[in-house]
Amino acid sequence: MTAPFLADERLVDLLIEQATSGLGAADQAELASLLARYPDASPAAIEETVAALTLAGRFDSEPMPARLRERVIAAEAASRGRAATAEFAARATTAAPKARGVPGGWWAAAAAVVIAIAGWYPRLSPPPAPVAVAPPTASELRAALIASAPQLVRWQIASTKDPAAAAASGDVVWDPVTQQGYLRLKGLLANDARESQYQLWIFDGERDDRFPVDGGVFDIPAGQAEVVVPIVARLHVGKPALFAVTVERPGGVVVSGRERIAVLAKPTST
Repeated sequence: MTAPFLADERLVDLLIEQATSGLGAADQAELASLLARYPDASPAAIEETVAALTLAGRFDSEPMPARLRERVIAAEAASRGRAATAEFAARATTAAPKARGVPGGWWAAAAAVVIAIAGWYPRLSPPPAPVAVAPPTASELRAALIASAPQLVRWQIASTKDPAAAAASGDVVWDPVTQQGYLRLKGLLANDARESQYQLWIFDGERDDRFPVDGGVFDIPAGQAEVVVPIVARLHVGKPALFAVTVERPGGVVVSGRERIAVLAKPTST
């Protein structure tokens, strides 16, 4: 039982070159052309053919060419480490099988050995580029939270007399179980982050109103009709009672003076 591709010494030579040291562009193109003649030339086909020849006992004795022996030993060393290389080198020095009717028996056997050792096989084309998966947007995460949180708090935004919020609207969603939430705003005036930023505060019914929980700072980009802001609570919120957005200096503050309250969200505003 033989396979025609095993008789093609140039093909096997290129397979070994590819497995051990890699190929240049010209050799890669040649290998692709040669393999196109043998549609069954797969790693499994090579290994099965050599195994069948071995079991049939149809071999003569022929020494392995020195150049090929060096390549096979190098492949073994790369695959198994140096500890097993000496033993493998000794075995590779002895007489080796040659298939009757198949020129260059050592080339066929060594090709199967090299491929089987490291699981290598020539890649005739670059692997497909990984498909870039865009992370979910804040709007998508908000929708997922609304769909999955039965104890969700959802309150409408009410604007104040602050000039930044004359036409502001939106809502706040907050899950007290996961401590996650989102602030959705429309119509809030865009800010210059070099001069001021918006800061969210969460008033907790279990805490002193003088010290609401910081919910993070954010910006409103110019020309953006709607902004969804993830709420990042610095402390655990036991019983949300009010959400407020203030205008503060860049970076926010630890305790707000509340000179400029832009929007509010509370149960009575629904």
